[in-house]
Amino acid sequence: MLKGKLPLILIVLLAAFLRFYQLGQNPPGLNWDETAHGYNAYSILKTGRDEFGYFMPLSLRSFDDYKPPLYTYLVVPSVAVFGLNSFAVRFPSALFGVFAVLFTYLMVWQLFKNRSLALLSALFLAVSPWHVQFSRVAFEANGAIFWSVLATWAFLKGVRSATKKKFVIFLCISAFAFGADLFTYHNARVFVPLYAAILAFLYRRVLFNNIKYLAIPALLVSVFVLTLMPILFSASGQTRYKGTTIFAIDLPIIKNTGLLIVDQNGHLGKLGSLFHNSHFTYLPIIIENYLSHLRPEYLFFTADQERHHAPLMGLLFVWDLPFILAGIYFLVKRPYPKATKIIIFWWFLIAPVAASVTWGVPHSLRTGIYLPIYQIFIALGLVNLYKIVKYKKAFVYVISILFLVNFIFYLNQYWVHMPKMFAPSWYGEREEAVRVTEALKHKYKKVVVSTSLEQPYMFWLFYTGFDPKTYQQNGGTVSGGFNEERNKFDKYLFQKIDKATRKEDPEILYVGKPKDFHRDTKTIKTIYYPDGTEAIYIVG
Repeated sequence: MLKGKLPLILIVLLAAFLRFYQLGQNPPGLNWDETAHGYNAYSILKTGRDEFGYFMPLSLRSFDDYKPPLYTYLVVPSVAVFGLNSFAVRFPSALFGVFAVLFTYLMVWQLFKNRSLALLSALFLAVSPWHVQFSRVAFEANGAIFWSVLATWAFLKGVRSATKKKFVIFLCISAFAFGADLFTYHNARVFVPLYAAILAFLYRRVLFNNIKYLAIPALLVSVFVLTLMPILFSASGQTRYKGTTIFAIDLPIIKNTGLLIVDQNGHLGKLGSLFHNSHFTYLPIIIENYLSHLRPEYLFFTADQERHHAPLMGLLFVWDLPFILAGIYFLVKRPYPKATKIIIFWWFLIAPVAASVTWGVPHSLRTGIYLPIYQIFIALGLVNLYKIVKYKKAFVYVISILFLVNFIFYLNQYWVHMPKMFAPSWYGEREEAVRVTEALKHKYKKVVVSTSLEQPYMFWLFYTGFDPKTYQQNGGTVSGGFNEERNKFDKYLFQKIDKATRKEDPEILYVGKPKDFHRDTKTIKTIYYPDGTEAIYIVG
């Protein structure tokens, strides 16, 4: 029994090692969203309220980006067990990553009933640069991958169950997972309805024939949806929407483009108003945004932000490309179940829909839900190519070498080079700055920290572990906006430092970037990036 499960056990152990090894040290620092998850979880643990004083919120205001709450609430028990530190903040994401690998195996088995496909899909997700990167950071999007895979597996397991009891149990699990998905990441709120609808359509006969057993799953879905709807249409929901969508950008009306649709006074007529207005202007932008996520250079060589990939690496291995293309081909041509084909292609097609109406694309975080479809394509390509090649041993040797070369290169880039090359993107120097100011603050009346350090108040709250109850009693966070200059606690005041007007004051300790001070400013402490570049000045 154990021998038959050994390959899967080894794959899951590999996934766990890649996600938990040095989790608190690499990436080499927490970004501002991670510190926000951590401190708000700590605050809820201690007081039941977040940094603003809101009791058990269902939408976390944070930096006025209004995060879905589930990930932060999962950090609460993690902080309770491990303390307020990097490992605790990232622990739920790493755990999601490991379980996503396990349930990818189970989901692919339900889709294809093919053990080799299921094992290879799980293996390729376990070592995926895209998935490993996201599993080692407190990214809510990583949780969305897990919940989507779990929901799909449970749904398929339920509709294929031999007993009504199992039908209800697995449909309840699926309903809960889809519901949790809605409170994990914003983009899941677009993906889940579109994806769940196709599952319901494909298995409509099974669902209709068992409609009396759907009461509990339907109730679960209703609870999640009814809880979510007021949030979506609230001021907080609209703030998040307007902060990311291209529709918040006021595009000008397009004037005459050569078609005879203007009247004698040069005004657009009804036809001109219909076709030459801002609404039609959005369409090519959306299409371009959608297609940008399929660019080979983005997927295999450059990715997007430094926090989303290792140096000289894309989101996928270069060796993946031919097998992805082969997998798509074989999925179309081979006699796999029609429902399986539709599920996989529909998942792939709608994955970038939500990101396509936002600015700053291509964006790997907003389209992380592509996973594990790419890995399923790779597995399909390999399994089917293996069946048709003549020299099977040579094929296995060549593939193994290609895989190992790509994988070893990735490990080197991630664990050796990323902590040095991408250090500025991970804000690890903030932790050292907090330690220094904590050691020096008794000598000063107040400590002014420059807002050029990007949400510095949250880094200082997190790394000092400042008492949430005291923080709330003194007013808590005034605003989470990026330009906010009124946040303060203890001796710390967070505001802009103007080097032209800053006056020397022996009672004030200043903390900021080198650009906040004159070149000849004498520092008490200069904090450096690993490459020797100056990162933070501490000036007395």
